Amino acid sequence: MKTLLPLGLVAVLACFSLPATATEPGKRGACESLECMTCPALSDPQKYAEGRMKLMREIVPGKNRWLFRSMVDLTNDFGIPAPMRPEFARLMAAFRQQGIHVAMAIQPTRGLMHRDKLYANQLHGFDFTRASGNLSNYLQQLRNAGAVVPDTMQLVRTPPKGEYFFRRDHHWTPSGAEATARLLAEEVRRQPFYNELSKKQYRTEPGVMVPKDGTLNLAMSYICGNNYGFQYVRGHQTIPMADDANALFDEAPDPEVILVGDSNAAAREDESKQFNFDGYLKQYLEVDILNYALPGVGQEGSLLEYLLSENYKPKAPPKLIIWELPANYQLESELMYRQLIPAIKGGCSTSTAVLGNHVQHPALKVSDRIELLSNAGEARKNLSSGQGFLDIKISDKNVKDFYVIVYYDNGARDKVWFRREAAVTGGQYYLELSKAKEFAGANLLSVFLEPTKPGTAATEVETRLCL
Repeated sequence: MKTLLPLGLVAVLACFSLPATATEPGKRGACESLECMTCPALSDPQKYAEGRMKLMREIVPGKNRWLFRSMVDLTNDFGIPAPMRPEFARLMAAFRQQGIHVAMAIQPTRGLMHRDKLYANQLHGFDFTRASGNLSNYLQQLRNAGAVVPDTMQLVRTPPKGEYFFRRDHHWTPSGAEATARLLAEEVRRQPFYNELSKKQYRTEPGVMVPKDGTLNLAMSYICGNNYGFQYVRGHQTIPMADDANALFDEAPDPEVILVGDSNAAAREDESKQFNFDGYLKQYLEVDILNYALPGVGQEGSLLEYLLSENYKPKAPPKLIIWELPANYQLESELMYRQLIPAIKGGCSTSTAVLGNHVQHPALKVSDRIELLSNAGEARKNLSSGQGFLDIKISDKNVKDFYVIVYYDNGARDKVWFRREAAVTGGQYYLELSKAKEFAGANLLSVFLEPTKPGTAATEVETRLCL
Protein backbone atom coordinates (compact mmCIF):
# COMPACT_ATOMS: atom_id res chain seq x y z
CA MET A 1 0.00 0.00 0.00
CA LYS A 2 1.28 3.46 -0.91
CA THR A 3 1.89 5.69 2.11
CA LEU A 4 0.58 9.26 1.90
CA LEU A 5 2.63 12.00 3.56
CA PRO A 6 1.20 15.21 5.04
CA LEU A 7 1.22 18.08 2.54
CA GLY A 8 3.53 20.24 4.68
CA LEU A 9 6.07 17.41 4.94
CA VAL A 10 5.88 16.84 1.20
CA ALA A 11 6.68 20.51 0.62
CA VAL A 12 9.70 20.40 2.95
CA LEU A 13 11.01 17.19 1.42
CA ALA A 14 10.53 18.67 -2.04
CA CYS A 15 12.65 21.63 -1.06
CA PHE A 16 15.47 19.47 0.28
CA SER A 17 15.33 17.25 -2.80
CA LEU A 18 16.26 20.13 -5.11
CA PRO A 19 19.82 20.26 -6.43
CA ALA A 20 22.33 22.11 -4.27
CA THR A 21 22.92 24.53 -7.13
CA ALA A 22 19.36 25.87 -7.08
CA THR A 23 19.25 29.65 -7.07
CA GLU A 24 17.31 31.81 -4.61
CA PRO A 25 15.57 34.70 -6.42
CA GLY A 26 17.61 37.85 -6.20
CA LYS A 27 21.04 36.29 -5.68
CA ARG A 28 23.23 33.47 -6.80
CA GLY A 29 24.42 30.65 -4.62
CA ALA A 30 23.03 27.66 -2.78
CA CYS A 31 19.31 27.56 -2.09
CA GLU A 32 18.80 27.75 1.65
CA SER A 33 15.16 28.81 2.00
CA LEU A 34 11.69 27.76 0.92
CA GLU A 35 12.02 30.15 -2.03
CA CYS A 36 13.88 27.38 -3.81
CA MET A 37 10.43 25.87 -4.36
CA THR A 38 10.09 28.22 -7.35
CA CYS A 39 11.26 26.98 -10.74
CA PRO A 40 12.68 28.38 -14.02
CA ALA A 41 9.41 27.49 -15.80
CA LEU A 42 7.79 30.54 -14.15
CA SER A 43 9.46 32.55 -16.94
CA ASP A 44 8.11 30.33 -19.73
CA PRO A 45 5.50 32.31 -21.76
CA GLN A 46 3.80 29.08 -22.83
CA LYS A 47 2.75 28.42 -19.24
CA TYR A 48 0.50 31.49 -19.41
CA ALA A 49 -1.00 30.91 -22.85
CA GLU A 50 -4.45 29.57 -21.92
CA GLY A 51 -7.42 30.08 -19.62
CA ARG A 52 -7.02 31.82 -16.29
CA MET A 53 -3.24 31.52 -16.50
CA LYS A 54 -3.35 34.44 -18.94
CA LEU A 55 -4.16 36.66 -15.95
CA MET A 56 -1.14 35.34 -14.04
CA ARG A 57 1.54 36.31 -16.55
CA GLU A 58 4.22 36.03 -15.30
CA ILE A 59 4.75 34.93 -11.70
CA VAL A 60 7.66 36.82 -10.14
CA PRO A 61 9.14 35.58 -6.83
CA GLY A 62 9.68 38.24 -4.17
CA LYS A 63 11.24 38.40 -0.74
CA ASN A 64 9.81 36.45 2.20
CA ARG A 65 7.76 34.17 -0.05
CA TRP A 66 5.86 37.00 -1.74
CA LEU A 67 4.69 36.48 -5.33
CA PHE A 68 3.87 39.11 -7.96
CA ARG A 69 2.54 39.20 -11.53
CA SER A 70 4.79 41.07 -13.94
CA MET A 71 1.97 42.19 -16.28
CA VAL A 72 -0.41 43.45 -13.59
CA ASP A 73 1.36 44.03 -10.28
CA LEU A 74 4.50 45.51 -11.82
CA THR A 75 2.93 47.76 -14.44
CA ASN A 76 3.82 51.43 -14.68
CA ASP A 77 0.85 52.40 -16.83
CA PHE A 78 -2.45 53.73 -15.50
CA GLY A 79 -5.15 56.02 -16.80
CA ILE A 80 -8.09 56.36 -19.16
CA PRO A 81 -7.02 56.45 -22.83
CA ALA A 82 -7.44 59.93 -24.28
CA PRO A 83 -10.36 59.03 -26.64
CA MET A 84 -12.38 57.65 -23.71
CA ARG A 85 -11.88 60.52 -21.25
CA PRO A 86 -14.82 62.50 -22.70
CA GLU A 87 -16.91 59.33 -22.41
CA PHE A 88 -16.10 58.96 -18.72
CA ALA A 89 -16.97 62.62 -18.21
CA ARG A 90 -20.26 61.96 -20.04
CA LEU A 91 -20.91 59.03 -17.69
CA MET A 92 -20.33 61.18 -14.63
CA ALA A 93 -22.61 63.86 -16.10
CA ALA A 94 -25.38 61.27 -16.59
CA PHE A 95 -25.12 60.34 -12.89
CA ARG A 96 -25.21 64.01 -11.85
CA GLN A 97 -28.34 64.60 -13.94
CA GLN A 98 -30.03 61.89 -11.85
CA GLY A 99 -28.80 63.50 -8.63
CA ILE A 100 -26.27 60.72 -7.97
CA HIS A 101 -22.77 61.41 -6.68
CA VAL A 102 -20.02 58.89 -7.55
CA ALA A 103 -17.01 58.21 -5.32
CA MET A 104 -14.17 56.09 -6.72
CA ALA A 105 -12.20 53.75 -4.44
CA ILE A 106 -9.10 53.07 -6.55
CA GLN A 107 -6.94 50.19 -5.36
CA PRO A 108 -3.19 50.62 -6.01
CA THR A 109 -1.20 47.69 -7.42
CA ARG A 110 0.66 45.15 -5.32
CA GLY A 111 3.93 46.42 -6.73
CA LEU A 112 3.24 49.96 -5.56
CA MET A 113 2.05 48.89 -2.12
CA HIS A 114 4.73 46.27 -1.45
CA ARG A 115 7.72 47.42 -3.47
CA ASP A 116 9.95 46.54 -0.49
CA LYS A 117 9.23 42.86 -1.22
CA LEU A 118 10.65 43.04 -4.76
CA TYR A 119 14.13 41.89 -5.70
CA ALA A 120 16.16 44.54 -7.51
CA ASN A 121 16.93 42.15 -10.37
CA GLN A 122 13.32 40.92 -10.66
CA LEU A 123 11.51 44.20 -11.35
CA HIS A 124 10.44 43.39 -14.94
CA GLY A 125 10.59 47.09 -15.82
CA PHE A 126 8.73 48.30 -12.73
CA ASP A 127 9.65 51.91 -11.94
CA PHE A 128 8.13 53.14 -8.69
CA THR A 129 8.51 56.83 -9.52
CA ARG A 130 6.98 56.48 -12.97
CA ALA A 131 4.17 54.21 -11.76
CA SER A 132 3.35 56.57 -8.87
CA GLY A 133 3.20 59.56 -11.19
CA ASN A 134 0.92 57.78 -13.63
CA LEU A 135 -1.42 56.60 -10.87
CA SER A 136 -1.60 60.13 -9.48
CA ASN A 137 -2.50 61.40 -12.96
CA TYR A 138 -5.20 58.73 -13.26
CA LEU A 139 -6.79 59.85 -10.00
CA GLN A 140 -6.81 63.42 -11.28
CA GLN A 141 -8.46 62.33 -14.55
CA LEU A 142 -11.30 60.85 -12.50
CA ARG A 143 -11.64 64.02 -10.43
CA ASN A 144 -11.59 66.23 -13.53
CA ALA A 145 -14.54 64.24 -14.90
CA GLY A 146 -16.59 64.86 -11.75
CA ALA A 147 -15.96 61.84 -9.52
CA VAL A 148 -15.14 62.12 -5.82
CA VAL A 149 -11.67 60.59 -5.48
CA PRO A 150 -9.56 60.46 -2.30
CA ASP A 151 -5.79 60.90 -2.40
CA THR A 152 -4.94 57.22 -2.74
CA MET A 153 -1.28 58.20 -3.08
CA GLN A 154 -1.27 58.62 0.70
CA LEU A 155 -1.51 54.83 0.95
CA VAL A 156 1.28 54.40 -1.58
CA ARG A 157 3.61 56.85 0.14
CA THR A 158 2.85 55.55 3.64
CA PRO A 159 1.45 52.00 3.53
CA PRO A 160 -0.69 50.93 6.51
CA LYS A 161 0.94 48.90 9.28
CA GLY A 162 -0.82 45.70 8.32
CA GLU A 163 -0.11 44.11 4.95
CA TYR A 164 -2.31 45.79 2.35
CA PHE A 165 -2.40 42.74 0.07
CA PHE A 166 -2.14 39.03 0.70
CA ARG A 167 1.36 37.80 -0.01
CA ARG A 168 0.36 35.39 -2.75
CA ASP A 169 -3.09 36.54 -3.79
CA HIS A 170 -4.38 39.46 -5.88
CA HIS A 171 -6.95 40.53 -3.25
CA TRP A 172 -6.39 43.02 -0.49
CA THR A 173 -6.40 41.89 3.12
CA PRO A 174 -8.96 43.16 5.64
CA SER A 175 -6.24 45.65 6.67
CA GLY A 176 -6.02 46.92 3.09
CA ALA A 177 -9.80 47.12 2.85
CA GLU A 178 -9.98 49.10 6.10
CA ALA A 179 -7.24 51.55 5.10
CA THR A 180 -8.99 52.24 1.79
CA ALA A 181 -12.43 52.56 3.38
CA ARG A 182 -11.12 55.01 5.98
CA LEU A 183 -9.43 57.18 3.32
CA LEU A 184 -12.52 57.19 1.09
CA ALA A 185 -14.80 58.00 4.02
CA GLU A 186 -12.65 60.98 4.99
CA GLU A 187 -12.99 62.38 1.46
CA VAL A 188 -16.75 61.76 1.24
CA ARG A 189 -17.33 63.37 4.63
CA ARG A 190 -15.74 66.56 3.28
CA GLN A 191 -18.35 66.77 0.50
CA PRO A 192 -21.42 69.01 0.98
CA PHE A 193 -23.81 66.17 0.07
CA TYR A 194 -22.58 64.06 3.00
CA ASN A 195 -24.76 66.00 5.43
CA GLU A 196 -27.82 64.91 3.43
CA LEU A 197 -27.19 61.20 4.05
CA SER A 198 -29.17 59.39 6.74
CA LYS A 199 -26.81 58.36 9.54
CA LYS A 200 -26.50 55.09 11.39
CA GLN A 201 -23.88 53.93 13.88
CA TYR A 202 -21.83 50.78 13.34
CA ARG A 203 -19.02 49.00 15.11
CA THR A 204 -16.46 46.49 13.82
CA GLU A 205 -15.31 43.49 15.82
CA PRO A 206 -12.94 40.57 15.22
CA GLY A 207 -14.34 37.74 13.13
CA VAL A 208 -13.13 34.38 11.90
CA MET A 209 -9.64 33.66 10.64
CA VAL A 210 -9.37 34.13 6.88
CA PRO A 211 -7.29 31.39 5.19
CA LYS A 212 -5.87 32.45 1.85
CA ASP A 213 -4.19 29.95 -0.44
CA GLY A 214 -3.80 32.60 -3.12
CA THR A 215 -4.31 32.81 -6.86
CA LEU A 216 -0.61 33.42 -7.45
CA ASN A 217 0.28 30.55 -5.14
CA LEU A 218 -2.01 28.24 -7.11
CA ALA A 219 -0.43 29.42 -10.36
CA MET A 220 3.02 28.61 -9.00
CA SER A 221 1.75 25.20 -7.94
CA TYR A 222 0.40 24.60 -11.47
CA ILE A 223 3.73 25.49 -13.03
CA CYS A 224 6.28 24.25 -10.49
CA GLY A 225 4.40 21.59 -8.56
CA ASN A 226 5.23 23.42 -5.32
CA ASN A 227 3.51 26.14 -3.33
CA TYR A 228 4.04 28.12 -0.14
CA GLY A 229 0.83 27.08 1.57
CA PHE A 230 -1.90 29.17 3.17
CA GLN A 231 -1.62 32.59 4.76
CA TYR A 232 -3.93 33.29 7.70
CA VAL A 233 -5.19 36.73 8.74
CA ARG A 234 -7.87 37.82 11.18
CA GLY A 235 -11.17 38.72 9.57
CA HIS A 236 -13.63 41.31 10.90
CA GLN A 237 -17.35 41.92 10.83
CA THR A 238 -19.29 45.16 11.16
CA ILE A 239 -22.66 45.30 12.92
CA PRO A 240 -25.11 48.10 13.82
CA MET A 241 -24.72 49.77 17.19
CA ALA A 242 -28.13 49.55 18.81
CA ASP A 243 -29.45 49.16 22.33
CA ASP A 244 -32.15 46.81 21.11
CA ALA A 245 -30.88 43.61 19.49
CA ASN A 246 -34.11 43.47 17.47
CA ALA A 247 -32.84 46.49 15.52
CA LEU A 248 -30.77 44.04 13.51
CA PHE A 249 -34.00 42.74 11.94
CA ASP A 250 -36.00 45.96 11.63
CA GLU A 251 -37.14 46.98 8.19
CA ALA A 252 -35.16 49.93 6.90
CA PRO A 253 -35.72 52.35 4.03
CA ASP A 254 -33.88 51.82 0.77
CA PRO A 255 -30.19 52.58 1.32
CA GLU A 256 -29.04 55.90 -0.04
CA VAL A 257 -25.53 54.55 -0.68
CA ILE A 258 -24.69 51.76 -3.13
CA LEU A 259 -21.38 49.90 -3.35
CA VAL A 260 -20.28 48.35 -6.65
CA GLY A 261 -17.00 46.72 -7.50
CA ASP A 262 -15.26 43.37 -7.88
CA SER A 263 -14.35 40.51 -5.54
CA ASN A 264 -12.42 42.84 -3.22
CA ALA A 265 -15.68 44.57 -2.28
CA ALA A 266 -18.15 41.69 -2.69
CA ALA A 267 -20.12 40.37 0.28
CA ARG A 268 -19.82 36.61 0.71
CA GLU A 269 -21.94 34.21 2.74
CA ASP A 270 -18.72 32.48 3.76
CA GLU A 271 -17.13 34.81 6.35
CA SER A 272 -13.70 33.34 5.63
CA LYS A 273 -13.88 34.83 2.12
CA GLN A 274 -14.87 38.36 3.15
CA PHE A 275 -12.59 41.36 3.49
CA ASN A 276 -15.28 43.57 5.12
CA PHE A 277 -14.80 46.57 2.83
CA ASP A 278 -18.51 47.37 2.95
CA GLY A 279 -18.47 47.01 6.72
CA TYR A 280 -15.60 49.44 7.17
CA LEU A 281 -17.36 51.91 4.87
CA LYS A 282 -20.50 51.66 7.01
CA GLN A 283 -18.49 52.31 10.16
CA TYR A 284 -16.45 55.26 8.88
CA LEU A 285 -19.25 56.87 6.85
CA GLU A 286 -21.94 56.08 9.45
CA VAL A 287 -24.42 55.14 6.73
CA ASP A 288 -26.21 52.03 5.56
CA ILE A 289 -24.92 50.55 2.30
CA LEU A 290 -26.43 48.21 -0.27
CA ASN A 291 -23.59 46.08 -1.60
CA TYR A 292 -23.87 45.11 -5.28
CA ALA A 293 -20.18 44.23 -5.79
CA LEU A 294 -19.66 40.90 -7.56
CA PRO A 295 -16.60 38.69 -8.10
CA GLY A 296 -15.35 38.10 -11.62
CA VAL A 297 -17.43 40.71 -13.48
CA GLY A 298 -14.76 43.15 -14.64
CA GLN A 299 -14.76 46.90 -14.25
CA GLU A 300 -18.44 47.66 -14.86
CA GLY A 301 -20.28 44.35 -14.39
CA SER A 302 -21.62 45.01 -10.89
CA LEU A 303 -22.56 48.61 -11.75
CA LEU A 304 -24.54 47.33 -14.72
CA GLU A 305 -26.14 44.65 -12.53
CA TYR A 306 -27.35 47.32 -10.11
CA LEU A 307 -28.62 49.72 -12.76
CA LEU A 308 -30.63 46.94 -14.42
CA SER A 309 -32.08 45.69 -11.12
CA GLU A 310 -35.36 46.52 -9.41
CA ASN A 311 -33.38 48.26 -6.68
CA TYR A 312 -32.40 51.05 -9.04
CA LYS A 313 -35.20 53.57 -9.40
CA PRO A 314 -34.38 56.41 -11.84
CA LYS A 315 -37.08 58.58 -10.28
CA ALA A 316 -35.87 57.84 -6.74
CA PRO A 317 -32.14 57.23 -7.20
CA PRO A 318 -29.51 56.72 -4.49
CA LYS A 319 -27.55 59.73 -3.33
CA LEU A 320 -24.13 58.09 -3.59
CA ILE A 321 -22.56 55.23 -5.55
CA ILE A 322 -19.16 54.01 -4.34
CA TRP A 323 -17.26 52.34 -7.18
CA GLU A 324 -14.36 50.13 -6.05
CA LEU A 325 -11.90 49.61 -8.88
CA PRO A 326 -8.36 48.17 -9.11
CA ALA A 327 -6.02 50.74 -10.67
CA ASN A 328 -5.24 48.40 -13.58
CA TYR A 329 -8.68 48.97 -15.07
CA GLN A 330 -8.58 51.73 -17.67
CA LEU A 331 -12.30 52.36 -18.25
CA GLU A 332 -11.48 52.12 -21.94
CA SER A 333 -14.50 50.16 -23.23
CA GLU A 334 -16.74 52.13 -25.57
CA LEU A 335 -19.46 49.50 -25.14
CA MET A 336 -19.42 50.09 -21.39
CA TYR A 337 -20.51 53.71 -21.83
CA ARG A 338 -23.04 52.86 -24.54
CA GLN A 339 -24.75 50.48 -22.08
CA LEU A 340 -24.42 52.34 -18.78
CA ILE A 341 -25.66 55.77 -19.82
CA PRO A 342 -29.08 54.62 -21.11
CA ALA A 343 -29.40 52.43 -17.99
CA ILE A 344 -28.70 55.41 -15.70
CA LYS A 345 -31.44 57.38 -17.44
CA GLY A 346 -33.93 54.54 -17.00
CA GLY A 347 -34.07 53.18 -20.54
CA CYS A 348 -37.22 53.56 -22.58
CA SER A 349 -39.35 53.94 -19.45
CA THR A 350 -38.18 57.55 -19.22
CA SER A 351 -37.73 58.20 -22.97
CA THR A 352 -39.82 58.27 -26.14
CA ALA A 353 -40.02 55.13 -28.30
CA VAL A 354 -39.88 55.87 -32.04
CA LEU A 355 -39.54 52.31 -33.35
CA GLY A 356 -40.49 48.93 -31.90
CA ASN A 357 -40.91 45.25 -32.68
CA HIS A 358 -41.60 41.93 -30.96
CA VAL A 359 -40.08 38.67 -32.22
CA GLN A 360 -40.82 35.09 -31.17
CA HIS A 361 -38.22 32.46 -31.97
CA PRO A 362 -37.34 28.87 -31.01
CA ALA A 363 -34.30 28.34 -28.79
CA LEU A 364 -31.56 30.43 -30.35
CA LYS A 365 -28.81 28.72 -32.33
CA VAL A 366 -25.42 30.10 -33.32
CA SER A 367 -26.44 30.04 -36.98
CA ASP A 368 -29.55 32.21 -36.42
CA ARG A 369 -29.84 35.74 -37.78
CA ILE A 370 -32.88 37.53 -36.38
CA GLU A 371 -34.13 40.92 -37.56
CA LEU A 372 -35.12 42.91 -34.48
CA LEU A 373 -36.07 46.21 -36.13
CA SER A 374 -36.78 47.41 -39.66
CA ASN A 375 -36.97 51.03 -40.77
CA ALA A 376 -38.17 50.70 -44.36
CA GLY A 377 -41.10 51.33 -46.67
CA GLU A 378 -43.64 54.13 -46.46
CA ALA A 379 -43.41 54.20 -42.66
CA ARG A 380 -39.69 54.79 -42.74
CA LYS A 381 -38.56 57.34 -40.14
CA ASN A 382 -35.70 59.79 -40.35
CA LEU A 383 -33.28 58.49 -37.74
CA SER A 384 -30.15 60.12 -39.14
CA SER A 385 -29.48 62.32 -36.10
CA GLY A 386 -27.36 59.62 -34.48
CA GLN A 387 -29.26 60.11 -31.23
CA GLY A 388 -31.13 57.44 -29.33
CA PHE A 389 -30.51 53.95 -28.01
CA LEU A 390 -31.75 50.40 -28.39
CA ASP A 391 -33.71 48.81 -25.56
CA ILE A 392 -33.62 45.02 -26.01
CA LYS A 393 -35.43 42.56 -23.74
CA ILE A 394 -34.68 38.83 -24.22
CA SER A 395 -36.96 36.37 -22.44
CA ASP A 396 -34.25 33.68 -22.17
CA LYS A 397 -31.96 35.23 -19.58
CA ASN A 398 -29.29 32.64 -20.36
CA VAL A 399 -28.70 34.34 -23.72
CA LYS A 400 -25.69 36.53 -22.89
CA ASP A 401 -23.39 36.10 -25.91
CA PHE A 402 -24.53 37.64 -29.17
CA TYR A 403 -23.90 40.28 -31.80
CA VAL A 404 -26.18 43.26 -32.37
CA ILE A 405 -25.70 44.61 -35.89
CA VAL A 406 -27.10 47.99 -36.94
CA TYR A 407 -27.24 48.71 -40.68
CA TYR A 408 -27.32 52.23 -42.18
CA ASP A 409 -28.38 53.52 -45.57
CA ASN A 410 -24.83 54.61 -46.48
CA GLY A 411 -23.69 50.97 -46.49
CA ALA A 412 -22.01 51.11 -43.09
CA ARG A 413 -22.81 48.71 -40.28
CA ASP A 414 -22.16 48.82 -36.55
CA LYS A 415 -21.44 45.32 -35.19
CA VAL A 416 -21.27 45.06 -31.40
CA TRP A 417 -20.49 41.90 -29.43
CA PHE A 418 -22.25 41.48 -26.10
CA ARG A 419 -20.51 39.00 -23.78
CA ARG A 420 -22.07 39.31 -20.35
CA GLU A 421 -20.33 37.62 -17.43
CA ALA A 422 -22.17 34.70 -15.83
CA ALA A 423 -22.73 36.56 -12.55
CA VAL A 424 -24.46 39.48 -14.30
CA THR A 425 -28.16 38.92 -14.95
CA GLY A 426 -29.28 38.57 -18.55
CA GLY A 427 -32.52 39.65 -20.19
CA GLN A 428 -32.15 43.45 -20.41
CA TYR A 429 -29.70 45.17 -22.77
CA TYR A 430 -29.14 48.76 -23.79
CA LEU A 431 -27.03 50.09 -26.64
CA GLU A 432 -26.61 53.71 -27.61
CA LEU A 433 -26.46 54.30 -31.35
CA SER A 434 -22.86 54.84 -32.39
CA LYS A 435 -21.60 58.39 -32.78
CA ALA A 436 -18.63 57.30 -34.91
CA LYS A 437 -18.00 59.42 -37.99
CA GLU A 438 -18.80 56.60 -40.45
CA PHE A 439 -22.45 56.71 -39.33
CA ALA A 440 -22.82 60.50 -39.21
CA GLY A 441 -25.86 61.66 -41.16
CA ALA A 442 -26.81 58.11 -42.19
CA ASN A 443 -30.30 56.78 -41.57
CA LEU A 444 -30.81 53.54 -39.64
CA LEU A 445 -32.24 50.76 -41.82
CA SER A 446 -32.37 47.63 -39.66
CA VAL A 447 -31.12 45.90 -36.53
CA PHE A 448 -30.18 42.21 -36.35
CA LEU A 449 -29.24 39.81 -33.56
CA GLU A 450 -26.79 36.95 -34.15
CA PRO A 451 -26.18 34.52 -31.22
CA THR A 452 -22.58 33.44 -30.57
CA LYS A 453 -23.73 30.82 -28.06
CA PRO A 454 -26.97 28.79 -28.18
CA GLY A 455 -29.98 29.58 -26.05
CA THR A 456 -31.80 27.12 -23.80
CA ALA A 457 -35.49 27.86 -24.43
CA ALA A 458 -37.93 29.36 -26.88
CA THR A 459 -37.21 33.06 -26.91
CA GLU A 460 -39.11 36.31 -27.22
CA VAL A 461 -37.20 39.48 -28.04
CA GLU A 462 -38.79 42.90 -27.59
CA THR A 463 -36.82 45.73 -29.15
CA ARG A 464 -37.40 49.49 -29.10
CA LEU A 465 -35.45 52.44 -30.36
CA CYS A 466 -35.89 55.37 -27.99
CA LEU A 467 -34.85 59.01 -27.95
